[in-house]
Amino acid sequence: MVRTRFAPSPTGFLHLGNARTALFAFLYARHCQGQFILRIEDTDQERLVEGSEEAIYRDLLWLGLEWDEGPQKGGPVGPYRCSERSSLYESYLKKLSKLTRIYRCFATPEELEQERKLQVSQGRPIKYSGRYRQLSDQESQKRADAGEKFVWRMLVDESSDPIVIKDAVRGEVKMSPEVIGDFVLFRSNGVPVFLFANAVDDALMEITHVTRGEDHLSNTFRQVLIYRALGFSEPVFAHLPMIGDSDGGKFSKRAGSLSIENLKNDGYLPSGLVNYLALLGWSPGDTSVTGEKFSMNELIQRFDLERVNKSRALFDFQKLKFLNGQHIQDLSESELAKLVPCQMPEWQDRWSQAIALVKHSAEVLTDFRKVEAYLKEPDYQSDPEVQNLLASEDTQKLLGTVYSATKERMTAEGSSVELVLAEEIKGAGKSLGLKGKALFFPFRAAITGSFTGPELIPLAKLLGAEQVLKRLELAMKRGRPNSATA
Repeated sequence: MVRTRFAPSPTGFLHLGNARTALFAFLYARHCQGQFILRIEDTDQERLVEGSEEAIYRDLLWLGLEWDEGPQKGGPVGPYRCSERSSLYESYLKKLSKLTRIYRCFATPEELEQERKLQVSQGRPIKYSGRYRQLSDQESQKRADAGEKFVWRMLVDESSDPIVIKDAVRGEVKMSPEVIGDFVLFRSNGVPVFLFANAVDDALMEITHVTRGEDHLSNTFRQVLIYRALGFSEPVFAHLPMIGDSDGGKFSKRAGSLSIENLKNDGYLPSGLVNYLALLGWSPGDTSVTGEKFSMNELIQRFDLERVNKSRALFDFQKLKFLNGQHIQDLSESELAKLVPCQMPEWQDRWSQAIALVKHSAEVLTDFRKVEAYLKEPDYQSDPEVQNLLASEDTQKLLGTVYSATKERMTAEGSSVELVLAEEIKGAGKSLGLKGKALFFPFRAAITGSFTGPELIPLAKLLGAEQVLKRLELAMKRGRPNSATA
């Protein structure tokens, strides 16, 4: 059975890069009818951020990435927090010790820095020199007993054949062990480093496929050495392309501005965000008929690691907004009204109708807040261009003509205001020789106080006759000379 995992560190908010890694692991597991495991990598206690673990759970569930086993659900191969697996790591460290595959290294930070500077000056790869390799077991134990600080390092045979990884995305990838050198497995404080705990956990949790960013590729070669030394089966690795800015540069987290939490607050739907993240580095195949809008179920049906690209995926905010807008169109006005609650008590009963006015153009949920400005009494003083238009003699004549005729007909006929207003605007346009913006902008400015906004006639229907006539009358008064002091 296919078993994938997502193993975040609770050191901050879940950002787009990590969310995409989790999504690809989730989609592949579901596509193969396998299992998706959540493991919390909290070995580095000094870097933990309070509340981050809970935020990770919240964001994953909001995205629809529910795990089969994990800290909150449990499972047969738990615990699922690395901080609760210390005894397991220590037991496998002892196993490596018995196999003489590790040794204590007493190198000080100053010694390591001197080595680094020398290697740089000589143009050699930066790696540990192995200076404590030859220390006898007796001398090593003696120095440890004396309280001297040390780390445990993996003994790497630099003369052995290149390490070969058959990556699901990149094909066969090689690295010479000579480039790697003896790497640290346990820190001086007795805590395992990420790559050791990660390898042991993946093996014991029977993870079959590991999806991760290509920036982890160098770690993977080291972990393969750990797998082989401990006799573990190696999982299939899939190193995902990095995400770049639209200009092709390295993707920046921009101080958390692209965290899932912030994108949620900015009005993105989980379905829209998942749709876009899936396309960041993965190709769904021919979309000439279907387009690029996919539901979670459609993504699960299509997803395969073979279609993940090698080249950098460019992040495009406009495409994210476009896809999110398409997912907004799938929701009914009543569903949207629940996602964007009305903040104007007097419009509570008609909020779904108000949302319908701007739904066709909405790209994020926060766009629906714009309709609130059109429901309030216009502020004609905020836009000088609106003031100038309303003050013109032609506008005053046009508004006056339509206002009088509409009011008269509404009183006599009791017809729907939107029908009467549309007819009278059209009639005034013919008699005055006006059309397009010259005809409609004065009425948009009068009714909304702006040149932009929802379609005028549907808005008039929602506002009702009393409010429409009131706004036309107010616009004419504000447009007259000295109206501000009247």
